Formats: sequence, C-alpha cells, structure tokens
Amino acid sequence: MKSRAYRPRRPPERTAETRRAIMTAVRDLLAEGKFQEATVEQVAERARVSRATVYQHFRSRMGLIDAICETIVEVPEFTEIIRALDLPDASQAFRSVIENSARFHGAEEGLHGHLYALAEFDPAAADFVARQTEDRRQSLRRLLETMRRQGVLRHGLKMSDGLATLLTLTSPRTFAELRQSTNMTPDEIGRFLRRVGEETLFTQSD
Repeated sequence: MKSRAYRPRRPPERTAETRRAIMTAVRDLLAEGKFQEATVEQVAERARVSRATVYQHFRSRMGLIDAICETIVEVPEFTEIIRALDLPDASQAFRSVIENSARFHGAEEGLHGHLYALAEFDPAAADFVARQTEDRRQSLRRLLETMRRQGVLRHGLKMSDGLATLLTLTSPRTFAELRQSTNMTPDEIGRFLRRVGEETLFTQSD
C-alpha cells in the first residue's frame, strides 16, 4: 500500500546487486528469528561483503530494517494489493484486497511473524511496523470512501467502524491467529475474511 514505508528510492544500478545481497541477508535473519541478536559483522558475512560496505549502504539498524521495504514491493501478492486498490468497482476492489492480503501474509509468513515479535522490543522494527500499519490505514480509508460513494456500504455504518473492520480483516495478526488456530490455507483464510467483510460491511452480498 502506497507510502514511504513501501516506496523506497531505487539505488543506482551499479549498487543494486550489493544492496540486494544485504537485504537478502537481513530477510533471512528476520525469518529465522535471529536478527535481534545479529551483529553488523554477521549481516556482512551472510551478504559476503565487508562491514564497511554494510555501513556505506545502511548507516544504522533502522536502515537495515528499512531495507525490507525494497523487497516487499517485489512480492507478487503485494503487487496485486496495489493493483486492486485502483480498481474502479469498489466491491471488486474490496474482495481483491482482502483475498490478496491473506495471500501476501502467507507468502511472507515467517518474516512477518518475527518482525512483529521483534517490534515488541526493537525500536527500529517498531518504527517500521508503525509506518507499515499507517500506510495500510490510509490505503484502506481510501477504499472505504470509494465503497461509500458507490453505495455498497451497509446503511448506518460508521466510517470509523468500517475502517476498524478493514484493518482487522487485513491485519497480519488476524492472519497469524487463523493460521495457528485452524487448518485453513492462506487462500481459504482470504475467502473466509472476504465473506466476514461482506456480511459486516456491505448493504448486501452480491
């Protein structure tokens, strides 16, 4: 969803390979739950670059966390969410956003789980999660306003309640709870959450 949390500046082509190697190292450490204990030297070793090179590209721990932004935009499921937000039909956009959000959380399941756990005590991760959440909130508010203009929202529904519902339906924590508590696949979770949203938000399911 569109914001600085997901739209980093692209590096010059000559540095792209080195940055990509460092970002892959950070992603792997996060997915393994080891980033909180990792040193810059360990990141550099995984990326097969020098410690100085890591600092040249990312001046702080925050910079290393922010490197994840540049990989998220390349995840196909995330691309589909962005495309869905621009669909002219609000009902179709809603369904696509909800279902692709579940697919996205499924594709990034290990990374998101450790990143959100890390945010409980790591300021850099907490800042990233906060920006990611705010970015999602702004995009969903825009979707909700389109749904209201097109008359698909349930009569009398408060916009604040509608936004809270959309945030819950697209939350990685909601997805994680359903994955842990049920046997549903990401696609099944997406369809389930879409139905919940339709019953809660829509004037009628169509």
